[in-house]
Amino acid sequence: MSNSKPTPKERAVRFVERLRSIRQDRGKLAALRRGASSSTVMDAWPVVAGLGGDIGQPGESIFVDIAALFASHPEESSARNFGETCRAIALADSSDRTLPESYERRFRRLLACSGAADLAGQLRSWVRLADNKGKGVGVNYEGLLFDLMLWNKYADDIRVNWARSFWQSGETSVPETANQPAIL
Repeated sequence: MSNSKPTPKERAVRFVERLRSIRQDRGKLAALRRGASSSTVMDAWPVVAGLGGDIGQPGESIFVDIAALFASHPEESSARNFGETCRAIALADSSDRTLPESYERRFRRLLACSGAADLAGQLRSWVRLADNKGKGVGVNYEGLLFDLMLWNKYADDIRVNWARSFWQSGETSVPETANQPAIL
């Protein structure tokens, strides 16, 4: 009997399922929120490791980053990707359903991220905005974790998918596989 290594998608699904299972545990969520700071991240490590994630510094461990984001805003959505989430956040402030320029600038900064630490900071900013909306803007944490797992190799493909969803580039719908790079 062979123990095959889980795919990134399977690992993302499993980790987020485990995050959901502790949604009511205020102590563990508080520890996970401390994972957003390099001075308190060690408080999150036992919880992240117990959930099956890799530990490390904020911006270096996507499991620590996703866990901190989830703990600060556990509301989820079925958005195709993070670009669609950003669009929902931006439109929550728009009375005429047009994207405010300030959100477009902020989204371009997100797309320009090259390093994991910069990306983690931008994601925290967007998730804080989702949490402040109070209008039911959730995050697809499974999809986001999967994208981050592939970021180093497929960042350009992921950026294009996010941009298509944010600006809805004339497409009537984005295929369900939009969360996956075209190469996979």
